[in-house]
Order: sequence, then structure tokens, then C-alpha cells
Amino acid sequence: MKVKLIKDPIHGYIELNEHEVRIIDTAAFQRLRRIIQLPLAYLVYPGARHSRFDHSLGSFHLAKEFATHLGLEEYRRRVLTVAALLHDVGHTPYSHLLEAILLENGITHEDMSIRIIKEETELASAIESYDIRIRDVVDVLEKRLPESAVITGPMDVDKMDFLVRDSYFTGAMYGMIDTRRIIRLSAFVEGRLAVNIRGLGAIEEMAIARLQSFLNIYFHHATRGAQQLLLNAARQLSEELDFPRMTVEEYLEHDDISVWSLLKRNEKTREVIKRLERRILPKRVYETRLIGGKAPAKLLSDKELQQSIAASIASRAGLPRELVWIDTPYVPPLPMEAPSAVIFFSEEDGERRIVNVSSPFLQQVSEIYNIVRVYTDSREREKVAQASAEIFGQPQL
Repeated sequence: MKVKLIKDPIHGYIELNEHEVRIIDTAAFQRLRRIIQLPLAYLVYPGARHSRFDHSLGSFHLAKEFATHLGLEEYRRRVLTVAALLHDVGHTPYSHLLEAILLENGITHEDMSIRIIKEETELASAIESYDIRIRDVVDVLEKRLPESAVITGPMDVDKMDFLVRDSYFTGAMYGMIDTRRIIRLSAFVEGRLAVNIRGLGAIEEMAIARLQSFLNIYFHHATRGAQQLLLNAARQLSEELDFPRMTVEEYLEHDDISVWSLLKRNEKTREVIKRLERRILPKRVYETRLIGGKAPAKLLSDKELQQSIAASIASRAGLPRELVWIDTPYVPPLPMEAPSAVIFFSEEDGERRIVNVSSPFLQQVSEIYNIVRVYTDSREREKVAQASAEIFGQPQL
């Protein structure tokens, strides 16, 4: 079978057979070239312009390595690698940023990926031409099979690729993890994907890289400020960008380019795009970080409460409400308990058995890491900072 090679800066040459190329050549998959992996992060890290297309190819490559090492039979290998290739095909424009519009309606980008795989004719035809049943790809993505953990799990190919890839393109260098060691020390034990206890150091390394990447790349204060501008602008065009109620065909018509153009043409949102084009960003004047359950859950999830607190801060600072807003990003915990935790096994005399592992590093990063920030467009930054401290307490960094 004819093989195509794609040169990837992270994994080297990625091999694709003609059936895989046909899937990649579909309009639904090519759209991922026009969806940036880290929305607006290039305003902080100029090199961070890589796309969901790049990441999907990387995830596919790692899934192929997993399938080979785990000894999956041919059909299961094909299903797993195609699932990895398509796991992000349902992303909104600007990736997780505008996914917030889906999440507010109880829909995730994973749900959209499955819907597109089922309903988009060209893509479904390409999958079936590989002699793969659509239902089997969906079962992997819906976590119904043991190998689903390769795609969505505590040590999945999604994390392994984006941590290394995002580190490379930002230059931040937090995501240097030993993906090959994790893969080579993995096995199915008692029907679950587990890693040999000899790989504990590599797993700890990945967990720390994940935490540092969230804090220093994904949640960089300037990037988050820019993202809030774009998200608020998109919400003003709720009819034009009503992703949850679009047909698959309508949804796939939207990418970063179309959304940017739409926002730039509309009178209500044009000024936001001009600000982003000139990198005129809101300023962070207050930040506190809280580990575990110290941050009130309602504050993190209730947008109306956040707006009410922002209004109180603005009032104390003697400013209009629209000059102050709150951001509450949080690092999701690394699962430490079954069935979502990393599972370890030991091997003696050819016998593998699940073992409990105690790791202070993994325990520490298993807690939710909350951040509360206050931004303002006002020149009266000291007043906003003081008012924020009166409400939230002195900043803890």
C-alpha cells in the first residue's frame, strides 16, 4: 500500500497510508488547519500559531505507536488510530475558547466530533472505505472500550502530544516529557490500560509538565485577557454564532478566519478586533491562587455572581461597571482515584498485577488549582487592585 510521509517538528516523519490520507483530505479534517491550537497565545508567545490539524496528526502518530506496542490486532489498530486522528474534528473555531458557547448548552467538542463522524457524508465515506465501521470509531471516542484510554485518559495521546507540541511552539519548555517511555511501559492489565511501576518518574514528569503548562501557557494573564475580549465579542453575535443549534454543514463552515472576519465586519464587535490587532489588552491588577477547595465553587461557575462582584469592585473604585471584569480559570485535577486515575502494574516472572503507588508529586497535583483575577481597562489600576483586595483578600501568588 502506498505510504505518504508528513514531516512533523515534534515526531519526525508521520506515515499515512492511502486510506488515512483520504480521511485527512476531507473538508471536515482540512478545516482543522484553520483552527488555532492556542487561541491568541501568539500575542504572548509569537511562535504559538500551530493548529488543531498539527495536533491531530501528532495524536494519530502516538496512537499508532501505542497500538503497535500493545499488540492490537489489525482492525482494532485501524479503529484506534482513526479515532485519534478525528478526536478533535468537532472543535469550535478558536478551540476551547469558543467551546464555552457549546458548553453553556451542555455540549462538548467531543460531542460535536462524534456528530460530525456520524453525519458528515464525505468523512463517513472515507472512514468506511478503510473497511472501518463508524460505530466502532464512536465506541472508542465514547470510552466504551479498553483502548479508549489511549484517546481519553490520564496518560492519553491527546495530552502527550499537546504538552510537547505547545511547549515547542511557545518556546516555554514546560512540556518536555518522555512519551516513548510511557508508551513502551504500558500494557493492558485486567482489561485496563496501565503503566509499569518503572514508569512512575515519567508519569510524575508529565503531571508536573501539565500543571506548569496550564499556569504559564494556557492561563497566562495576557492571553486570558485577550481571550476574554474575543469571547465577549462572540457572545454579542449570538444569532450568527449559535454553534449549538447549527446543522453539521453550517458548523463546518466556521473556522477562525470566518469568525474573525464576522467580528471585524460587525459594528458591535469591530472595535474589539481593532484592539486585538494592535495588542491593546486589559490589564491584570489582582490575582490570587487557591489550591484545593479553598475557592468558593459558586464563584468559579456562576457568571452572574462574577458580574455582581465585578460591579462591586467598580463601585468601590469609583469606575463604570464595564471597566472591570473577573476571570476564574482553574487547572482541572489529575485523577487519583479509579476509574480515571493512572493505573500502575508490577511484573514478576512474567506475571503482571495491579499495584497501589504512593507518589507525593501526583498527590500534590491532584488537587484543583484555582486562579481568581481581576482585569481593568481603567488608568485607575491601583484603586481597582485595592477594591479587589478588600473583597477577595490580599493576593496569594
